[in-house]
This record gives sequence, structure tokens and C-alpha cells, in this order.
Amino acid sequence: MAESENFYQNIFASLVDGVLVISGDLKITKVNQGAEEIFQRSRSSLEGEHLAKLFPNQTNITEKAHQSITTETPYHNVEGIGYRKSTNESFPISLTFSPLIKSEHKVTTGIILVKDISLLKELQENSQQTEYLSTLSILTAGMAHEIRNPLSGIRGSAQLLLKDLKNRDQQEYMEIVIEEVDRIDRLVKKMMNLTRSNLKDFKTTNIHQILEEILTLERENLEKKEGTFVQIYDPSLPAIEANKDELKQVFLNLIKNAVEASSEGGQVCISTEYNTSYAFRKKQDVLSPNNIIVKIIDSGSGMNEDAKKKIFTPFFTTKKRGTGLGLAVSLKIVENHSGKIKITSKENVGTVVQVFFPISNK
Repeated sequence: MAESENFYQNIFASLVDGVLVISGDLKITKVNQGAEEIFQRSRSSLEGEHLAKLFPNQTNITEKAHQSITTETPYHNVEGIGYRKSTNESFPISLTFSPLIKSEHKVTTGIILVKDISLLKELQENSQQTEYLSTLSILTAGMAHEIRNPLSGIRGSAQLLLKDLKNRDQQEYMEIVIEEVDRIDRLVKKMMNLTRSNLKDFKTTNIHQILEEILTLERENLEKKEGTFVQIYDPSLPAIEANKDELKQVFLNLIKNAVEASSEGGQVCISTEYNTSYAFRKKQDVLSPNNIIVKIIDSGSGMNEDAKKKIFTPFFTTKKRGTGLGLAVSLKIVENHSGKIKITSKENVGTVVQVFFPISNK
């Protein structure tokens, strides 16, 4: 009997999600370590507290908890807001209510499973940006075609005129015209990347190999700032099914951004991790519980809240000479690989980019 109790106690303590055991009068009688970590409060401060204090102004939560006990009915995926007193911050949560049925079949206790869904909400917001890109791509495709046609004519005419001009000042003006036409053409090509159909030439791909190739290209640029790359790779990281060329484009954009944002003498940290904490639903609705995470951390000036909200918006940029298309294209490519991008940033601290890719179950 004692061995059985220890077994269940170990399960209770080992759960990553928070568990709250509540009495019939909705007071918390027991919590696990997961709940302590989610709410950043000690067990002693949580136990004995009424559920309404833990979730203030959320009567739907207390009502569901009461109904679960009195009607012996479970309720799943009830969303609410959690609070951390230590940092005075709120975060989205998902709750599952279950009655605790004892041997005498009389229910006087309930169990609440608490999940912090902050990451999921942030990734869903990024997915909405992808839907916006899909709508924008229809307009972009037509614009790009109409712009490129006259560009070739303008450039050809300018080159012919340049040959006939004898005055050096006039030649310089015509060279500027050609350079600007070429710049517009490059911009149009980037716009067309937003409209390009998803390339399904997926092959077994080693993420570490791609990262090392990009670091070789960007190392000199970072060394000019007397900065260094720090690599922290997970040796257990499995290969993924991906289009290698497209992923090179993604990580070249992200690492180049980190290098350009870094301060003099700063570090850019590249880390990888094999993770099973987050799940992504693929477009065919197959749940993929395992994924890899690539994290890129710079020591730059960071972004304010307004910039963070617009970071994936096409043509938005904080750079003097940026086009504002790099992150938009990167997001589209990652989404096409059933992955997600999460960006967090704090002014005067730096930016952290996390890229998630699901592991194939094949």
C-alpha cells in the first residue's frame, strides 16, 4: 500500500503542468511543483487560498470548478488568465476540471490541471501573420509582373544612352538610373518570394550543418565588430525533413539580423534543443509531439513593443537600408515546413528568436 502511494505521489510531483486539488468549498488543499513554477508562488502560499483569489474576476472558472464537483462532470480546455504576484504579470492558461472520485463514490474534491499556453498564443498570432501574407501575395504577384516588364525596357534604354553620352556628369546620372533600376528589380524579386509556391523537395536535413555554413559566411561581419559566435548544440538533435536551400535562406536572414543588431564586442549565441514540451498540429491535423528548437540570441539594442507587433509585416523595417521582407519570407518558409517562429525582445537588452520544427514520425 505504501509503495502504491509513493508511486502516485511521484506522478503528482513529476507532472510538468500545474495540478490544484480543491475542496467542495473551492479552497486549494494541495498543489504540485508544476503549479508552484507556473504561478511562481510557494506551496504554503497557495494551499488554503480560495480559487476565486487565484483567478480574480473570472466567475466562469469558479463555476466550472463547482459544477465539476457537484455534478461529477469533467470540463476540458477552459481558458482563463493566470497571475504572478512576484512580477505583477498575467498569462493565458488552459484548465481541465475533473471530479476526484473516491472508493465510496462520494465526490467532495476536485482536480484542476493548469497549462500555461503563453507560447501557444504567441505562435498562433504569428500564424495569423502568415494568413495575411497569403492574401498579400495575390496582390504582390500581379504588381511584380507589371513592374518587372517595364523595368527591363528602362534598363536597356539607359544602357544605350550611357554608351552615347560623352559628358562624364551625364554618364554618372545615367549610371545612377541603372543602379536604381537594379535595386527595384532586386526588391521585386524579394516580393515574388512571398508568392512562391511551397517547395516540397524535402530531404533528410541536418540543422547543425546548415547553421555552420551560415556562421562561416557571417563570421567575418561579426569579427569586424570584434564580436564572437557562441554555439551550444544539442548532440541528440535528430535530422528533420526539409528543403535545405529554403532553410539556408531562413537562417541567413535571422543570423544576419542578429549580427547587424549586435553591439561592438557583443556575442551572438546559436543554440539547438530537442524538445518534447510543445506540440504542433500540421496542416493535415496530425499531432506532432516532438520538435527541435533553434535559438538565436543577440546582444543588440532590442525592440520596443510597437516594433515587435509589426516585425513580420512586409516592408516594415528598423534598418536604414532594409527592405522589410526578410522576416516575412522567413516566416512563410518556416510555416511551409509546419514550423513556428517566436521572437522576444527587450529594449537595451537584445532579441531572442526561436524557430520550431516538428520531427517526422516516419
